[in-house]
Amino acid sequence: MTAEQEIPISHLQRRKIEGRVLIPFIEACRERLGDAVAHELVAATIRRLAAADGARWAETFGTSIAGLRKVAEDVWAGGGSLAVDVTAETADRLEFNVTRCRYAEFYQELGLADLGALIHCSRDHAMIAGFNDGLELERTQTLMGGASHCDFRFRRKS
Repeated sequence: MTAEQEIPISHLQRRKIEGRVLIPFIEACRERLGDAVAHELVAATIRRLAAADGARWAETFGTSIAGLRKVAEDVWAGGGSLAVDVTAETADRLEFNVTRCRYAEFYQELGLADLGALIHCSRDHAMIAGFNDGLELERTQTLMGGASHCDFRFRRKS
């Protein structure tokens, strides 16, 4: 294997690696800059990265609802990272519940669900903007926030 070749890792593994780097960095920023400034900087960075992820996934899977479902199932839920229950799908909407989230479990085991929400859950709205700005996401609850499930409701904007 050459230096240019990447060893494929799951989306969950990537997020865990990122989290182990970001958590101490965020804590240092909080100490130096205060909670509000640190939160604002991290949130802006995460939104920018998430929009770029969305654009990259759109190139790979297409910008349709069917492409979005592939992102959810193949990327986010890949390797058993999520338990996804699709409740509705048409050409204009995709609705699903996440009933198990190993991303949330990772941050909750660390006692850092608040950082998990900032680093992981906050990506979703920015991601959909990068994926297809003609789609929108409504989500009212998350496992990371203590709910029984995450409720993802994607639909074409009217």
